[in-house]
Amino acid sequence: MVRGKFFFGFTALVGLGGLLGSACGTKLDSGRFPDSGNGGNDSSTGSPDTGISFGDAELPDTSKECAAVTVNAAKVPVDIIFVIDNSGSMGAEMAQVKTNVNTFASKIGTSGLDYRVIFIVAKGTSSLQVCVPQPLAGPNCADNPPQFHHVTMSASGVQSTDSLSLILSTYDTGTTPWKGYIREDAFKVFIEVTDDDARSPYVTSDTFEKQLFAKSPAGMFGDATKRKYTFNSICGWKEGTANQSTTYCSGAVNPGLEYQRLSYTTGGLIDSVCKTDYKDVLDNFANNIRARLACEYKVPQPEAGTADPNKVVVQYTPNGAPPAEKLTRVTDATKCDTFKNSWYFDDNANPTKIFFCNDTCKRVQADNNAQVDLRLGCDAPPPF
Repeated sequence: MVRGKFFFGFTALVGLGGLLGSACGTKLDSGRFPDSGNGGNDSSTGSPDTGISFGDAELPDTSKECAAVTVNAAKVPVDIIFVIDNSGSMGAEMAQVKTNVNTFASKIGTSGLDYRVIFIVAKGTSSLQVCVPQPLAGPNCADNPPQFHHVTMSASGVQSTDSLSLILSTYDTGTTPWKGYIREDAFKVFIEVTDDDARSPYVTSDTFEKQLFAKSPAGMFGDATKRKYTFNSICGWKEGTANQSTTYCSGAVNPGLEYQRLSYTTGGLIDSVCKTDYKDVLDNFANNIRARLACEYKVPQPEAGTADPNKVVVQYTPNGAPPAEKLTRVTDATKCDTFKNSWYFDDNANPTKIFFCNDTCKRVQADNNAQVDLRLGCDAPPPF
């Protein structure tokens, strides 16, 4: 596993000020970057104004190059919500999810992702209930917080056509609303398992997303321009047919077009509910989550002021053994193939995330002893 998972804290965090001060020769007594009101030159502490700034913080640096500050990574959070039809025709499919879910979770975990799993399905040990086994769950079908929670359902659980409606209603109502199990900053991954489809009078794909985006707190699931979730379907789709085909696999009741539409719209995956072994199905889903999120890193915001994204240098030390390699910053993903060993911000003016380009991501993920560090507030070449 990659050491620490590289927390790119190029903005100020409580407790980081002392570390930066030690690296650059001057201690910031407040434990964070100074507020923007004094420009970082607080006469009460006697800190000199050198003109070298990192956003609103003045970082004294007479050598024009700060010592690198290595910060342990905060893993990228992902919340995975399984929604499983537990109607009379779904016994074998539910058993397959139960059999393979621990391997699925382990694969997510070994990528370094900070994951949680939530189950929306009738809980128990009968053939039409799911009892998630250890180590993901606790003993005897119990929750294992914070990593695993099973939403308390009515006796009927999830039926053939009401999955989307139940996702919305159990989010913030009921005995155990799953709103309290997920994180605002996490990317959400829905995995629907059913042999039928969502139908009126229950919520369909046309209205589901609008209602999901409207859930509080605002922005929990993003919006239509920048989604913070993806919807994946194990449904009646027949392997080898086109997306949203009306043909369905033998043993299914319906092709699950509403679920397929959501998967297509949100960039999720579609697989067949009729398969008799779900190992490869869930492996594929896990690999997709890893590929999408394992090289995406959150950029925390400073407590006060702003940070200058043009004063950031990212370095990678292969196998944790110097010398380090300076990675190349590019303006966006379209430059990744041109400039190897590169990275980019999600927004160059107001970044919230750092992304590694594919080749960089593959190198670092394959390196069990990888070390990534960051030079803060120092001279950095402009992005390509």
